[in-house]
Amino acid sequence: MTNETKTQHLQRAGICYMIAGASILSMGIPYWFFGKIVADPKMHQLFGIIHQIDNFKEGLREGWGYHLSSFLMLFAHFSLWKIGEPTGWTKRHFLLIPIIGSICHVFVLMFPLPFAPIGSILNGLGMIIVGIFSIKTKIWSGWKRYTPLIFGLFPIVVQVPIRYILGLPPYDILPLLGIALGLLGFAAWQRSIELRGQSNKII
Repeated sequence: MTNETKTQHLQRAGICYMIAGASILSMGIPYWFFGKIVADPKMHQLFGIIHQIDNFKEGLREGWGYHLSSFLMLFAHFSLWKIGEPTGWTKRHFLLIPIIGSICHVFVLMFPLPFAPIGSILNGLGMIIVGIFSIKTKIWSGWKRYTPLIFGLFPIVVQVPIRYILGLPPYDILPLLGIALGLLGFAAWQRSIELRGQSNKII
C-alpha cells in the first residue's frame, strides 16, 4: 500500500474523529452552562431487553451530537482498519471490535438499550487493545501512539463505573470523551503529514 493511499485514509480518519469529538463535546454545554438536569429519555420495552425511545424527534434533537459522532467514528475506525494503523497490518483485525461498537451506537438512534452500553464497552475495550498495540509497534511516533489508549480508557474507567454507581448515564461527563476523540483525530492528521513528508523526500 502506498503512502499516498495511507495519507488519504489517515486524513479522513483524522477529520472524522475531530468532528466527532467536537460534536460530543458540544453535548455538555447545556449541562455545564445552562443547568440542564441529568435524566434518562422516556422509553418503552420491546422484545424483552430492547428499549425504544418514545419520542423519536425529541431524542434525535437531544442527542444529535452523539448520533452524528457514531457515524463519523464508524467511518474513521474503518479507515484505520483499511491501512492497518496504528496497530500494524497483522493486528489490524482488532480494529473490528470498535467498528462493531460504533455499529451498535448507530442503532442507539432508535434503540438506546441495550445498544448504548454494548457500543460503549466494545468501543472502549477495542480501542484499549488497539492502543496497546499502538504503543508497542510505534508506527505512530511520540505522543500520537498513546491517543488510541486514552480514547479507549474513557468509557471503561469513567463512563461505565459512573453509570453503575449513579444508575444513570453520565450525560454531563460523557461529553468529555470529545477531548480524547479530538486528540486521536489530531494524531491521525499529524501522522498523515509525516507520511506525506516521507513521500516528498523519496521523490
